[in-house]
Amino acid sequence: MSKDGRESRRAVGQSRLPDPVVIVFDGDDTLWTTEPLYDDARSAARAVVAAAGLDGGQWEVLERAIDVANVATLGYSPKRFPTSCLQAYEDLCAREERTPEAAVASQIRRAATTVFKREPVVVDNARGTLEFLRRRGIRLALLTKGDLRVQTQRIEGSGLRPMFAAVRIVSEKSPAIIRSTVAALGAEPSEAWMVGNSIKSDVIPALQAGLTVVWIEAHVWEHERVPEHGLDDRVIALHALADIRNLLNP
Repeated sequence: MSKDGRESRRAVGQSRLPDPVVIVFDGDDTLWTTEPLYDDARSAARAVVAAAGLDGGQWEVLERAIDVANVATLGYSPKRFPTSCLQAYEDLCAREERTPEAAVASQIRRAATTVFKREPVVVDNARGTLEFLRRRGIRLALLTKGDLRVQTQRIEGSGLRPMFAAVRIVSEKSPAIIRSTVAALGAEPSEAWMVGNSIKSDVIPALQAGLTVVWIEAHVWEHERVPEHGLDDRVIALHALADIRNLLNP
């Protein structure tokens, strides 16, 4: 599906979609961005590794790969990222035939855990966009996946909770969960849109659930990346969240 195709589809009056009854929003990296939180924590941990006389760049490559692999055993627990940072340090020490130092490991863990102590960065115009949609009479739901405590903290920290008629935190998004979220707000899948940044967690299950999907082309962490996604004309790609306003009928 080409960008030109998407743009012409929106421009032609008879091709316009009917306005949705319900819009289901993703949280992380759609309404608020976690990238700066992880980048800052990772940079701080990397600096500790470099100060210990090891290659910080090599450590980061290891950490990113380990963190993705650790989803299988630690899921989205707040333990995963600090554990991955420490395991990368230990692996790098083993490669360099060095003994890991407890003091260095403690500093790395402390740097890594800062990611869970900071408030999320709300996406530009997120609140204004949600308020606009509510004024149009559209019922809004927030469906975000991850650790219950972490996601609750991010939702509250964003200040956006009052915008939503329904808020759900799940370990994974599935077509059944998406359909039940829409049904709880009194709509059919054909009357609902899903808005998210992840092909894997937002776009694919929402398409399988029968929704129209608005894909925000934003940051996606390594675990969520899908090299071949084969999007079809049920998916509308936008560069910015606020552009959703332009999809509604005058």
